[in-house]
Amino acid sequence: MKPFSTVVIGNESLLIGCCEALLARGHDIRGVLSDNTDIRDWASSHGLNCYDSATDIEGPFDWLLSIANLRLLSDAVIAKATKGAVNFHDGPLPERAGLNTPNWAILDGATEHGITWHLIEGGVDEGDILAQRRFAVAEDETAFSLNSKCYGAALDSFAEVLDQL
Repeated sequence: MKPFSTVVIGNESLLIGCCEALLARGHDIRGVLSDNTDIRDWASSHGLNCYDSATDIEGPFDWLLSIANLRLLSDAVIAKATKGAVNFHDGPLPERAGLNTPNWAILDGATEHGITWHLIEGGVDEGDILAQRRFAVAEDETAFSLNSKCYGAALDSFAEVLDQL
């Protein structure tokens, strides 16, 4: 696989796990956009550029990776990625688009949940699916435990995403 360049955006520790996988495969992380101090400290300790705002992102680069990111990205920011943009969504698409999907799954009494990695195309949580994992929701599931399952499934499936990029 040929290494590619990327900018990553997100505010949860999942971003660090995915960045570690990117670096282990020899990919070039050109910058990290996060409000999370732990992520910014991690990025700085690895000599990675930290952006304060999406408008600060410098291009071009190959892929934009939105990982546990709640920001809507402008077309201008997405266009800086010459090959495209990928989003991690903490729910199974297309049936559970939007925010707080693990919470909604529990409130709706869902027996199954999942995660989706997809291209950013069209509207919110739309675009071709690159990888998806589904798993059971336990009767005593909490938002925390379901989010933990999402995190594990995201890391488990990230190599599949990288293989496609």
